[in-house]
Amino acid sequence: MFESISLFELNNAIKNLLKETFCEGLWVRAEISEVKENFNKHCYLELIEKQENTGEVIARQRAIIWANAYKIIKPYFVEQTGEELKAGMKILIFCTLEMHESYGLSLSITDIEPAYTVGEITLQKTKIIKQLTEEGIINMNKSLSFPVLPQRIAVVSSKTAAGYEDFLHQLKNNSFGFKFYVKLFEALMQGQQTENSVIEQLDKIYQNAHLFDIVVIIRGGGATSDLSAFDNYNLAAHCAQFPLPIICGIGHQRDTSVLDEVANQSIKTPTAAAELLISKIEIQNDFINSSTQKIITFSRQNVDNQKNILKEYSYQIPLMVINLLKNNHQKINYLSINLKNGTKKIFSAANSKLEIAQKTIELLSPQTILKRGYTLTQKNGKTIISAKEIFTGDKLNIIFADGEKLVISE
Repeated sequence: MFESISLFELNNAIKNLLKETFCEGLWVRAEISEVKENFNKHCYLELIEKQENTGEVIARQRAIIWANAYKIIKPYFVEQTGEELKAGMKILIFCTLEMHESYGLSLSITDIEPAYTVGEITLQKTKIIKQLTEEGIINMNKSLSFPVLPQRIAVVSSKTAAGYEDFLHQLKNNSFGFKFYVKLFEALMQGQQTENSVIEQLDKIYQNAHLFDIVVIIRGGGATSDLSAFDNYNLAAHCAQFPLPIICGIGHQRDTSVLDEVANQSIKTPTAAAELLISKIEIQNDFINSSTQKIITFSRQNVDNQKNILKEYSYQIPLMVINLLKNNHQKINYLSINLKNGTKKIFSAANSKLEIAQKTIELLSPQTILKRGYTLTQKNGKTIISAKEIFTGDKLNIIFADGEKLVISE
């Protein structure tokens, strides 16, 4: 038969060899592909390494952080990095190699260097910002003009988020009594579904963009590590190119996400976001009040000026009226004299014409003509003006100046 050893013997030999070779432990760089905490508070990880150019997984290994070490490592790591251990995160671990005869090789992690992870997170943010810059979209939302009266607000947040309640309370109870219309587009604000959930709600707002002045994305509260969902290229690119100005209020005082870099306004808390909106309305309210006061002052000055002008006219008008009356009186006297003289001339001319007409009438009257020796012959009461009208035996009435004579023609 072939010389052989059992699988148990092989694993035990490997175990002893590893103890001799890596007895003091070593630092290892890796990426987390999976992380789980069990009910005993142990943390189980699957670590991988990828080919830098292709992204192909070229190494894979199981690891564990025992509960007694994990309760110290976890809070310190979160405090330093603002992140919890999660898939896709690159870490630098100090570990020992453990070979269990039944379960095989695993890494026992006793320490994690936060600075390495912080550097990787920062590097990833830098890469995203560089990509957005190269594509020419990083400042597109920032370049949008902030609305003069931002009163119609589309809010992307979780309905139960404390930050959303703080935002509403601050708007509703502003000391000026300004009114705001707020529409909530509810989205998941933590976890792996954050990216898709927020983008989905932004798409809904886009379909009714004409109904809103501004978009406010609110997270507020929760673990600082949840901010990593907003260090995402797809979400950042979507917000950078959004047609309405976006206020980003998702972080705390010392945290800045990629979304903060592309938003029109980056505000640290939901309350501060509400205060920003109130302050914008207050500026316009002050402008209106100032303009109103200027109009009132100008109007009063104008009224006073007009009063002074009228007062000046009140002094001048009587003198003008007196002078006008004097001038008109002189004109009336002049016209009156001319009218009298003209009337006399008209009457004199008319009398002369009447006298001439009367003399003419007298000269041409039948009585005057008869006195001159002329007679008037009538037949049957009709004046005869031609001898042809007289026949033998006609009775003719001859009228003289001093009487009439009836004769019978022969």
